[in-house]
Amino acid sequence: MKSVVKIWRESKERYKNLDEKGKVVSWTKIIEPPTGWQGQYYVVMVELVDKTRVMGQLLDSKKIKIGDLVVGVVRKLGEVGSNEVIEYGVKWKKL
Repeated sequence: MKSVVKIWRESKERYKNLDEKGKVVSWTKIIEPPTGWQGQYYVVMVELVDKTRVMGQLLDSKKIKIGDLVVGVVRKLGEVGSNEVIEYGVKWKKL
């Protein structure tokens, strides 16, 4: 089994957009979620201040539109895996 420290070191790339602010340039609603997910959710493409574009899940499901301002926040990504570590990552929240 991997140590918690090793898992953290390998996952630092997931957190590079934490606290980054940007605007929504595109979005879609996932109606048929993959196995293990419950309910519908939104995925957004966000343009950051430096013009980099990244994609991720949107936490808010109320009236999303192009140009909405969002910020990257840490949220739980899934259930406890075989390595007994809860997986976290960056999702997007409307400002």
